[in-house]
Amino acid sequence: MKLKKKDVIFYSIIILLVLYIFFIDSASYYRRYLTKMKLKTAKADLQALITENQRLQEENGKLEHDRSIWEEKARELGMQMNGDEVFIFKEEDKK
Repeated sequence: MKLKKKDVIFYSIIILLVLYIFFIDSASYYRRYLTKMKLKTAKADLQALITENQRLQEENGKLEHDRSIWEEKARELGMQMNGDEVFIFKEEDKK
């Protein structure tokens, strides 16, 4: 079965139209898919940020009301209170 020149042109136009609709058009299915994937990623990032924000707010509330946490954090940074004895140890050179 041989295709006529008109049939080849018709099928070529149909194929080009379908390719245009699926991939090139500004409202193409491919672009919609990419947009949905970006939206899904953005929602996941937003949820992670909301969770982190809640954790930080809880920690901030604890720091506002519990002085012992302040002291613990300060000691981790190497600070000391008045009257504390400080011992400094030197490492000897190993030869």
